[in-house]
Amino acid sequence: MTSSFPRSTGSTLKANRRCPRHHEINILLLGPTGVGKSTFINAFINYITYNTLEEAINGEMQYVIPSQFFHTEFQTFTEQTIKVGSEDKYEKFSTHGESGTQQCRSFVFPIGTRNLRFIDTPGIGDTRGIEQDAKNFQEILNHISEYKHLNAVFIMLKPNEERLTVSFRFVVNELLRHLHIELAANLMFVFTNAHSTFFKPGSSTPALRALLNKHGLEYKVNIPFSTANSFLFDNEAFRYLALCKNNIQVDNEQRESYTKSWDHSVAEYSRLMKTVNACKPHRVRNTISLNEAEQLIRKLPRPIAETAKLIEDNVRLAKDQQGKIRSDVQSSSEGILQNEVRIIRLEHPRTVCVSEKCCRVIDENGKKRIQYLSICHEQCYLNGVQQETLYDPKLQDCFCMVCDCHWLQHKHITYECITNPVRMRSSTGNLSNIEQRINDLREEQRKIQDVYKKLVRFLYTNALLPANDDFLDYLEYFIREEQTIRNSGGNNAQIIVNLQRLKDEYKQEMDLFKRTVEEQKGTTNTIETLKASQILDLVNELYQLPITGQQIRQQVEGIVIGQEKGNAQREIYVDLPTTAASSKVMRQLEEIIFPDE
Repeated sequence: MTSSFPRSTGSTLKANRRCPRHHEINILLLGPTGVGKSTFINAFINYITYNTLEEAINGEMQYVIPSQFFHTEFQTFTEQTIKVGSEDKYEKFSTHGESGTQQCRSFVFPIGTRNLRFIDTPGIGDTRGIEQDAKNFQEILNHISEYKHLNAVFIMLKPNEERLTVSFRFVVNELLRHLHIELAANLMFVFTNAHSTFFKPGSSTPALRALLNKHGLEYKVNIPFSTANSFLFDNEAFRYLALCKNNIQVDNEQRESYTKSWDHSVAEYSRLMKTVNACKPHRVRNTISLNEAEQLIRKLPRPIAETAKLIEDNVRLAKDQQGKIRSDVQSSSEGILQNEVRIIRLEHPRTVCVSEKCCRVIDENGKKRIQYLSICHEQCYLNGVQQETLYDPKLQDCFCMVCDCHWLQHKHITYECITNPVRMRSSTGNLSNIEQRINDLREEQRKIQDVYKKLVRFLYTNALLPANDDFLDYLEYFIREEQTIRNSGGNNAQIIVNLQRLKDEYKQEMDLFKRTVEEQKGTTNTIETLKASQILDLVNELYQLPITGQQIRQQVEGIVIGQEKGNAQREIYVDLPTTAASSKVMRQLEEIIFPDE
């Protein structure tokens, strides 16, 4: 048997969308699958709206995250499924141990003139295995990197877990490894379902303390764990509200228990927020050095491959000019013909088809180029898709594709790269100038490849997830494009040869590096690679290249802006009933956050 009820409406107390980011309070929620992160947020809305459980029962139930739970009738043992809202693309109702929350989302609440943001995350300990946990954790790091600061990280546990799962230990260690040591002061341990231990620390405490001690020995980082940064909640009162809204009766003893849970949790929220407000905000962008390095490197494959193709095209044009001058001296007055790139940022991420069926070769200003005919999804904010990545399996979930080509023939883009032929009038087109231009292009290509190989080596040895070599995929993609142009009569045979040689040399060198890394495992020998702190300086070397640097920078910036727009789609500004403005919890929070007003 299943019961559910609709989302509440008519709320008028709104979060401040124009609140300066540095005035916002950002809290990250982490914990095992099923620990109750989503329920924690749903319960908070009711605590902040109503003064008592009785008021909440008589009022309209508040929630922002769909959820479900099972209720067993005491006398008959009849099990009933209670659903709060309906499944959506972010929340899946699962009975198989998979994380209900599929992606990070932020829920922003108005507290006076400031905003309180809870960042909900996929659960740790997903039954799909440690690889899925690693992907979920990478998703968490990607999401929080968009914020300038974190005020607190809530590590959420049940109080009676005698053994912390392998995956949870893994993710806690990865979190602490990726974030700066200063974050230790912002960690809070939040125990849910604490009614089962009479709101006292249970058997989870020794397991957690052992994990933190082990981390301190291995990483030399001491994480405080005491009553000062530990908090005990039980949000069973929220489930009781759901039962009441479905006309399910409980006896007086149970009702009294739910009322005590409500009162205790409300008081604990005040203590928790006092502690959070006393913490110095932790600057995320300056301290997630390893993750920032990974994210920056993962944005480079398309720009680097696009630049390699441009260089080959301009070398071909310069050599064509050399041939003209050798046969006709007057051609030297024309200047060197080169292609300049213009980066056009798209208003929204877009999914396009790149199959031969959905493209054609056209002549434009005397140059043949590929024109793609099928924009399959004009505004594509598909969950989890990696922008500017070829063959992303997430594209299988896009149901808006207008053509019938396979999903592998599609890609997700945030900008367009348009080339226009120009004459370089600043230098005459004599043979020596042309030769110098070719040498300059080749030197930039050498520098680009040298820097990019160093970055990929860093990613291979440090990344949480295995690094897909998107650069090779893009080179193959551009080679296929050039072959299509050649088949239509284009003069680009040497471009294809050079791109293929670049691809083969890159693959051979990286395969050798990977084999060397594998051979050194278990030995005292180490492979020397970059440090995370060196990544930005190295990428800036690319940006400062005189011929192609601006193009690379503009493409990376386009990808960053696309990601920011995608994350904005996962930001929920919560509207509350006007009664919340004068509720006891709201007044307490305002006094905590604005003590001098």
